[in-house]
Amino acid sequence: MGISTLVVSDIDRFVGMRDFWDRQLMDRVDNPFSSGSLMIEHWKLGLRLGDHPFLIIFLLDDEIVGFAPLTMRSKFGFRQVSNLHEFIYPDFFNDDIREACLEEMIGYLFGRLNCESVELTFKEKSVNQNVLEKVCDKKGFTYSRSPEEGEAIISVNTSFESFQKSLGCKVRKKFRKARKKVVGSWQIYDSKFDSNSIKKIWEVEKHSWKKNLSGKEKAMKNFGLVHILRAVKQNVEGEHFFDSEIWFLDLDNVAISYQLVLKRNNKAFFLKTSYDSRFKEIYPGKFLINELIERIFREQTVSEINFITNLPFVNDWKPSVRSRTKVKILRSTIKSKIQRLLFENRVSYKSINFLEGLKWKKLNP
Repeated sequence: MGISTLVVSDIDRFVGMRDFWDRQLMDRVDNPFSSGSLMIEHWKLGLRLGDHPFLIIFLLDDEIVGFAPLTMRSKFGFRQVSNLHEFIYPDFFNDDIREACLEEMIGYLFGRLNCESVELTFKEKSVNQNVLEKVCDKKGFTYSRSPEEGEAIISVNTSFESFQKSLGCKVRKKFRKARKKVVGSWQIYDSKFDSNSIKKIWEVEKHSWKKNLSGKEKAMKNFGLVHILRAVKQNVEGEHFFDSEIWFLDLDNVAISYQLVLKRNNKAFFLKTSYDSRFKEIYPGKFLINELIERIFREQTVSEINFITNLPFVNDWKPSVRSRTKVKILRSTIKSKIQRLLFENRVSYKSINFLEGLKWKKLNP
């Protein structure tokens, strides 16, 4: 079978092939994070943070049959590769070529790139993870598994009344109480995605709980939001890989919370949200999300709501959790084991954290 491998390490090259990429994947993946616009912005984010993003594409007769969006970082001479973004997974579309592609990928990462470790995150029940572990056994690489944060999911397969009843009296009472606390004129609306709505988002963020963050946490939150908003804007202006909605809750004509929703293949992804902490007693973030959930159940146009993460605040809606697993692959050679041992003894975690702190302070003063 004539499979060819293309490694793209130049972002300009990927920007040039974005239309080809989206056309090839349009009908084959559910994940909006695999779209060209979001891939490009996560690539830019990686470069901004000093990483080295790249993409491995597997082709058969000029058709994409598999891909692995990755990023490489180097610390003290040790190269480590991981997912470009934790929700962009390596994927392959043909069972007959899956093992051959993964063998080629592992050979490239530990051979040509000379990596010491590879950490890849996979979604629940991933065939790709099972085959990757088989390849590692075959090639003599050591690997371990660890659970990653799952994805909170609400299945939209009943009426809103039935769903609401399943939440229990305590949760229903909590939302009724929050609504009664709203004093003034309020409205919830879907805004056109433009410079005005982006400005409103940043106004909400200015007074959110994130204002108290500093260093790496603050930089990652701000950088991540900047690049996601750019990606959504590109998608709106170009060929739609996904539908996007930006919802606001206004109180007396002032936005106090927002929710960015992406929709693809009958699924709604609740991507980014925040609220003005000056109004936290009325739960503006949860208030808005609860209203959107009710609208989705009443419209019945999507089959599930995906919160992307599984943060504690989603527990009010009693979602199921779709697990994810990180597979860490290490070289098994004696030389590599000695190098890792010497490195761990030579550089303390305290020193690493200190150096990382300086880096993030410079990036986000």
